[in-house]
Amino acid sequence: MEIVKYNKKDHSEIVKKAVNILKNGGIFVFPTETCYGLGTDATNKKAIAKLYKYKKRREGKPLSIAVSDAKMAQKYVEINEIAQNLYDNYLPGPITVVSKSLGKVVKEVESEYGTLGIRIPDHKLVLDIIKEFGRPFTATSANPSYLPKPYSIKNLLKTAPQKSQDLIDLIIDAGELEQRETSTVVDTTMNNLNIMRQGQIDFSKQISHKKAVLKAKTTSAQEMLNFGSINMLKYIDEPLDRPLVFFLMGELGAGKTQFSKGLAQKLQIKELVKSPSFTILNEYDYKLGQRKGKFVHIDTWRLENIKDLESIGIDNYLKANNIISIEWADKFFTDLKKKIKNANGKIINISFKYLDEDSREIETYE
Repeated sequence: MEIVKYNKKDHSEIVKKAVNILKNGGIFVFPTETCYGLGTDATNKKAIAKLYKYKKRREGKPLSIAVSDAKMAQKYVEINEIAQNLYDNYLPGPITVVSKSLGKVVKEVESEYGTLGIRIPDHKLVLDIIKEFGRPFTATSANPSYLPKPYSIKNLLKTAPQKSQDLIDLIIDAGELEQRETSTVVDTTMNNLNIMRQGQIDFSKQISHKKAVLKAKTTSAQEMLNFGSINMLKYIDEPLDRPLVFFLMGELGAGKTQFSKGLAQKLQIKELVKSPSFTILNEYDYKLGQRKGKFVHIDTWRLENIKDLESIGIDNYLKANNIISIEWADKFFTDLKKKIKNANGKIINISFKYLDEDSREIETYE
């Protein structure tokens, strides 16, 4: 591992060092306008494998890539009107724009359903490295998964295991960085501003619908399934220490079961997820890396009261690592909410609106 102190006088030499590392499939640590990042060639499979050996992939958490400008981004993702607005008004800056990937990076860099996060860092050194390299590199934070995000190289070396440090080829030390929030992650694939992670920029004050956390207008079963997966991705870490419960509310045929199938897809459940209309409750085991639990799909349509729900054992599922999707949750909303709060559960409300035979409007509230 080589550590170089950044200064303007050696700017060009440091750019060359970083590019040389990238060309040889190495990984390097670099400063950004948020925290220190970890970069390697996003088009090199061996390089990405080395990065994941360092980073330890967190299931459901795809990487993002750094590009120099929107023109380069267009080579790697589809940019729709919503995404273009972000590029025009907020980039370069602390935003990651998620779009449909064109499949030109290593598959492991993309999400499981073919999306890719794009960063254009507001940092001259990083932009110059990208331009000189001519291809995107990864823009994930430099900490191994589950460790604190690094704002200084001293803290990074203090917290990262030696085995991880041995995988780093170059560190560019720009001193102590200002402890700003990480980038805001915005998914634009559903033609809406869906905030997957709140960072420095708070879009909730700028988008027209201030209450909805996520929203979409779907025109097919596949789009509904994708929106379910997006929701699971956003809340993927919630069940680590408490039950996660989705309240699905909307009229008959609005897409609640298809949404639940999207949740299950993100959990990598291989079994066929069926409607629980007649069984009332369907249970599925899931396993994501080291974590495992149950995905429970419930339909309350034929139940009379909360006691009926208790009789099928809902209380037994209100545990950490379990994820529950409840169709027609509004039937017993107050009693359910109280029960789940008493179990320290996290409730996510999903509202479904039937627009026409093909179109649905869905909104996610916390």
